[in-house]
Amino acid sequence: MIDRSPQEAPLPPSPHESLRRQLLAVADELQAGGDPARARQLQMLVAAWWDELARWEARLAQVLGLHHEINNALVGVRGNAQLLLMDPTVQSPVVREKLDVLLRESGRIRDAAVRLRELKAAIHGPGSSSRAA
Repeated sequence: MIDRSPQEAPLPPSPHESLRRQLLAVADELQAGGDPARARQLQMLVAAWWDELARWEARLAQVLGLHHEINNALVGVRGNAQLLLMDPTVQSPVVREKLDVLLRESGRIRDAAVRLRELKAAIHGPGSSSRAA
């Protein structure tokens, strides 16, 4: 039997775009208020932050992409454990119990890998794969 964790709530939308718009609005106000030098400075800082954030998120997505590697390994582990459980020559209750534990714990790892995939999708969802300055 596989131990299923309750589904966690999805991540809220990223605040980054909203903050970027607010900072650029302040830069527009500075420009309109007669301070183009400070407006340009703020725009450059926002652009640098945005680029750094994009690089950080890309690296994070790489790390979170490990869910695929985890799932590939689990397919072999779970498949072999299930085959052993079906084997009529494996009658020992101790061995069967250990195989059940192996399946249950590998299910927990699989569920964690699913959450990694969901987190990756939340970070790089539709329309967020590239950042416009």
